Amino acid sequence: MEQNFLEKFMNPHTFAFYGANENIPYNMGAFQLLTLIDNGFKGKIYPIHPKLETIFGIKAYKSINDVPGKVDLAEIVVSKKHIPNILKELGENGVRNVILVTAGFREMDNNTASNELKEIASKYDLNILGPNCIGILNTHAKYSTDPNEECILNTTVQTYSLPAGNVSIASQSGTFVSHTFAILKERNLLLNKTLSLGNEAIIDLCDCLEYFETDPYTDVIMLYIEEIKRGRLFFELAKRISPKKPIIVLYVGGTEGGAKAVKSHTGSLAGNDEVYDAVFKQTGIIRTHTVEEFFDTAMIFSHLVPLGIIPKGKRIMIMTNSGGPGATMADRISRKGLELPFYSEEIKKKIDKFLVPTAQSSNPLDFTFSLNPVDFFIKVPRIIARSGEYDAMVVYGAYGDQFFNFQSIGNDFLEKPKPHEIIMQWREMSEASVVDAQKIVKKYKFPIIFVNLWGYNDSMFRHLNENLFPTYQTPHRCVDALFNLIKYGEFLKKKGMSSEI
Repeated sequence: MEQNFLEKFMNPHTFAFYGANENIPYNMGAFQLLTLIDNGFKGKIYPIHPKLETIFGIKAYKSINDVPGKVDLAEIVVSKKHIPNILKELGENGVRNVILVTAGFREMDNNTASNELKEIASKYDLNILGPNCIGILNTHAKYSTDPNEECILNTTVQTYSLPAGNVSIASQSGTFVSHTFAILKERNLLLNKTLSLGNEAIIDLCDCLEYFETDPYTDVIMLYIEEIKRGRLFFELAKRISPKKPIIVLYVGGTEGGAKAVKSHTGSLAGNDEVYDAVFKQTGIIRTHTVEEFFDTAMIFSHLVPLGIIPKGKRIMIMTNSGGPGATMADRISRKGLELPFYSEEIKKKIDKFLVPTAQSSNPLDFTFSLNPVDFFIKVPRIIARSGEYDAMVVYGAYGDQFFNFQSIGNDFLEKPKPHEIIMQWREMSEASVVDAQKIVKKYKFPIIFVNLWGYNDSMFRHLNENLFPTYQTPHRCVDALFNLIKYGEFLKKKGMSSEI
């Protein structure tokens, strides 16, 4: 199979950078070059500047003509008037891959400048990402001839500080491949590759889909869309790819307000919302409507889909140790058209053995104030998972260090030897039970999703997310993400495919 052209684009051994100085925070190029260096790119970096001798301690060159050796990728962050000459110079020196950050082309209704850019690209066979983009991220970048040597290639304005992951993003907005790095940690959402497309003068969404389809590191695809240029090809690609790799979309051009905003943002001409909805539905694309839902959905997909853990139906079990959160999840589940069946008498007898007298043995199953970790995380979930009566379970009541949050006297008491020992034993037992409970999820291909109102600050929230249990801070976010996973399972079923992709 012929290698996709973006493979070389995303794995440069040598990198030329136009437009950086050390004027932080006023120079965007300075931000991006510093991020490239700081995030650990191990290939050769050649800053291009007409006056400076060094930038961030790296030798600078007056022109691409002065750079020793071949350049694989160039990034440009200079005034628009200089772009044509720089592109010609790059083309004449055999540089084929270009990230064009500079704006002022299509979004300003400047068709003349946009057409000139395309003509130069055609003449020199340039692969241009942008213009008006923020760059790329590759957490598996191959920077040498040794395929086992990897580093992080990050040309955006935000450092990526998490491990390499399995989620890839193509976005017509730079924010979704840089600023959103800030919300990844709480979701344990780990990225593989991101491409900021900007105005899509040359490289577009379809190119990215074709690349992600064969990329071995990509399990889940996220697309931020303001318009689709090659509609027929997009449709065919999505239809082919989504059964193998789920595609999650945030489309914002379908309303009058959204269409006006995106036209001024990237110059895009957005399409009818109903038409896009039909395309998404026919191709199995999961559409989200908020940034929160976009990333929440990606989290549950990235954790579970690669393992084939996808609900086979709509039957949901709720387990809680507090009535309010259980009722809230039940309400959201019902509003989403999912089912909350009661378990059979046979299953009830098995479960009731682990409940205190005040518990409510129903659906929701309310433990009340019962904090036995083994029963809560292992014994009862195992009964439910192997019963065959449910397709997934949502749980409230997993507590960590933030649950024991006192101010003065309470803290003093908990620091005493005996209470401290009991609390630490309970926490250790809880964490060990969570690790052991992964076997249930894997054996029965049974999703168990948690809610923890304390969020990322709580030790159990982090522990669950790191151990195969997608965890959300609010009930509605938990249910909405699970609903999207169920929709994907329904799509696979209609295609006659197993959920174990």
